[in-house]
Amino acid sequence: MRVGGAAQIQSELIALQILSRASGGAQSGSAARSQFSASPDDGFAGSSLSGGAGVLQTYSASGALADGGNAIAAIKAMAKSSVFRNAAQGNADDEVRALVRDGKLAELPALDEAQWASLSKSEQNIYGVVRTLQGLYDAMPKSIEQALSDHVKIVLDSYPDAIARMQDQLSSVSPAEADLIKQNIAGYQGALEAAQQGRMQIHAASDSSLVTATEEFSASGGEFGWSGRGVTVHADIPALQSAYGTKNVLPGDSPYFGTYVITW
Repeated sequence: MRVGGAAQIQSELIALQILSRASGGAQSGSAARSQFSASPDDGFAGSSLSGGAGVLQTYSASGALADGGNAIAAIKAMAKSSVFRNAAQGNADDEVRALVRDGKLAELPALDEAQWASLSKSEQNIYGVVRTLQGLYDAMPKSIEQALSDHVKIVLDSYPDAIARMQDQLSSVSPAEADLIKQNIAGYQGALEAAQQGRMQIHAASDSSLVTATEEFSASGGEFGWSGRGVTVHADIPALQSAYGTKNVLPGDSPYFGTYVITW
């Protein structure tokens, strides 16, 4: 895919639904979560994630909470901690972002209507903020190698169908529109061939004159759903094309390792 001119790319989690019947929530990308230890007064006392007598009464254990019942206990523990004072008002702050980014909060599952209704307004806000941030951070590649492999998989999985759809449009558009579609098809075919042949490469991008990123990781919403904004990437595409000697450049960013450029 050829990209021209200055670019701004946003990574967003749109309309994260809070009710399981809507099934629109972002799912966990990783089950493993590291242990966080702090004062028991803050509600971080460890507890088992298993069921029965060992049901989770806090939120700082490893792994994903198995069901909404465990999540209710975790959320109520969060509400007792000053760490989540801003989340209780529906706002993410740096302290909560760091906990989610570093995997120090158990993954929250979807809640059903009754479970959601059992929470106070501040507890609902905490749930919405934390789960939205977990969706955003789970979607981020954790290493530069993963960023490349994720993109290659997207190209291999989705580009053949995209090319077929564009080809189907050619007979029903004007000649000018057909020319644009043919250019897009050529770009998609070139990227697909590069992915199939293992020719896509990734490069760490430390030159801020070429690529910069704004890592927002915010959450907003209410009764009917939550949405979040993750990363906005700003890039000088002509300069990148010149620097890497190819028209095919795709800039990106991850809070786990910084800015990068994929080329082919």
